[in-house]
Amino acid sequence: MLLLNLFLEFLKVGTFSFGGGMSTLPYIYEMAKNTHWITEERITNLISVSQVTPGPIACNIGTIVGFKTFGVIGALICNLAFVIPAIIFMGVIYKFFNKIQKNKKINEIIIIIRAATLSIIITSSASIFKIAFLNNSEIINLNNLLFLINYRSIFLGIVIYYISKNKKINSIFLIIISGLFAGIINL
Repeated sequence: MLLLNLFLEFLKVGTFSFGGGMSTLPYIYEMAKNTHWITEERITNLISVSQVTPGPIACNIGTIVGFKTFGVIGALICNLAFVIPAIIFMGVIYKFFNKIQKNKKINEIIIIIRAATLSIIITSSASIFKIAFLNNSEIINLNNLLFLINYRSIFLGIVIYYISKNKKINSIFLIIISGLFAGIINL
């Protein structure tokens, strides 16, 4: 039964996620709340790790969740469930690409999907922001807001943003430097 649940949850993630890795996050956060297979904080940490490992965020998280809950078979089931919808969807698009490329109604649907995807990505980013930059992601009230802010994370984020925009440094190197810096300041 657990394998079936893993399969169905990651099938849902793969089926309804349009727009890349960040658009999968609301579904993964919802899955975390409903199943308790993984915590929100762990998801945020895995997003960081996923930036330096190959593959989509959901596949990386699926590998961890599947392995944690059911070993190697669980990891394979999660990844298979995640990619099946994309394989089917791309097969259908390939088959009918010339016909649907010029269809106005299909193009209008794609525009709506883009807008919905953007709002999903913004929502995911807000969740990640809350976990990454606030010391306590559970309780936010204006009286203790200054205490809740993780100034070191904000400072590091600004520095890395500046370097990535103004210097030609590989993003993997920046992520490794960020991890080292974060490890040093948290000793």
